[in-house]
Amino acid sequence: MIVKGTTRVAAVLGWPVEHSRSPQMLNAAFEATGVDAVMVPIAVEPEKFADVISALRAINALGASVTVPHKLVAAALCDQITPEAKDIGAVNCLQLEGGRLVGHNTDAAGFLDGLAGFEGEHCILLGAGGAARAVAYALRDKKIEVIARRPEVVSWTQALPWTSAQLHASFAAADLVVDCTPAGLDGDLDVPIETLPRRAWVASLIYHRSTALLERAKAAGHSTVDGRAMLVHQGARAFAIWTGRTAPIDVMTKALNESLAGT
Repeated sequence: MIVKGTTRVAAVLGWPVEHSRSPQMLNAAFEATGVDAVMVPIAVEPEKFADVISALRAINALGASVTVPHKLVAAALCDQITPEAKDIGAVNCLQLEGGRLVGHNTDAAGFLDGLAGFEGEHCILLGAGGAARAVAYALRDKKIEVIARRPEVVSWTQALPWTSAQLHASFAAADLVVDCTPAGLDGDLDVPIETLPRRAWVASLIYHRSTALLERAKAAGHSTVDGRAMLVHQGARAFAIWTGRTAPIDVMTKALNESLAGT
C-alpha cells in the first residue's frame, strides 16, 4: 500500500486499541479494491475522545470504527445517528458526510450476516452488556432470553438469573446460544451444553481464538460460530458505508485469519 497526499484516513478508536484487527482487515480491503485510503489505530483516552473527533472532521477523514470504551460517547458527538444505532444505544462506525458526522451501528447487522444459515427461533444470550444488546437487536424477530449474573441491574430488557435451574431450562429449548460475555477468553463457562438439543447452534463474540465453550459444543455435534464472522461482517458494512462499494469479504477474512495466526 502506497500512502500519498490524496490518501484519506480511516481510524479505529479505542482505549486500548493495540488488540484491534480492523486495520489489517480494512487495509486489505482498500488495497484489493483500489480505494485510496488507509486505516490507522489510534489509542484515545476517554477524556480526549471529543478532541480526536474534531481532528478527524478537520482532516476530512474517511470515517472511523469505534471500540470500547467509546461507543456511548461517540453517539453523543454525532450530528445524526441511524435508527439502528439509536435503538441499540451505541455507535461503532462514524461516517463523515459533507462535514456532518453520522453514527452507525454495524455490530448487529454484522452478527446476523455471520449467522448465515441459522433458521431457529429460540435464542439464549449469556450476558447483558453492550454486546448482548447489539445481538438482541439483530435477533429482535426471534424469541430471546437474556441470562445475566446481575439481572436486577439490567435496564434495557428483563433479564433472567444466571442459575443452574434457569440455564438448564433455557438450554433445553434453545435453537441458539450466544456467549456475549468476555469470560470465555480466560476459561470455560459453567453452562450445561449437554442439555442443548442437537439442532442448537452455539456462538461466541470472542474472535482471538476458539473458546472452551465452542470446543465443547463442537465435540457435542453442534454448529458453532466464533467472533471472527461478526468482526469481518461489521467491518465489511463499515467499508460499504465509507466507500459506497461492496466489501471483499474473502480478502478481509484472509487478512484477519493471518493476523491471528499463532496468537
